[in-house]
Amino acid sequence: MDVAKLRIIAGAGAVFFGFAGVTTLTIACVIALIPVIGLLWSTVAVASVLLFVACICVLVFLKPGKSTEEELDQFEHATADMLAELPFDTIAALVEKRPVAAATIAMAAGYFIVANPEQASKGLQKLIDELM
Repeated sequence: MDVAKLRIIAGAGAVFFGFAGVTTLTIACVIALIPVIGLLWSTVAVASVLLFVACICVLVFLKPGKSTEEELDQFEHATADMLAELPFDTIAALVEKRPVAAATIAMAAGYFIVANPEQASKGLQKLIDELM
């Protein structure tokens, strides 16, 4: 089995065991709080803490305060920088000799730029090296 398949299986296992662990800890917290505040309020307290953590994660990871214009500017700059580094003779030769590979690179370029603009140039360089 190759490394990519193993990483996918490991990721799925991590998600499963992560949910199982969070569920177990939640139940343990509720059981620990039952003698202090009762079943109903311990459930509400633990659920409130988990919802608070979820809201913090949304604020940190999704960055809702960032405007669309800022994101588009960053996207345009990343695209321009990436295209400036690639020689156009190489691109023309690649399209003429290997049109399927060129389409694959174009699709990967779009994905890399959207997924991680800061590392898009390195990812594309690695992809091009592997396809050559």
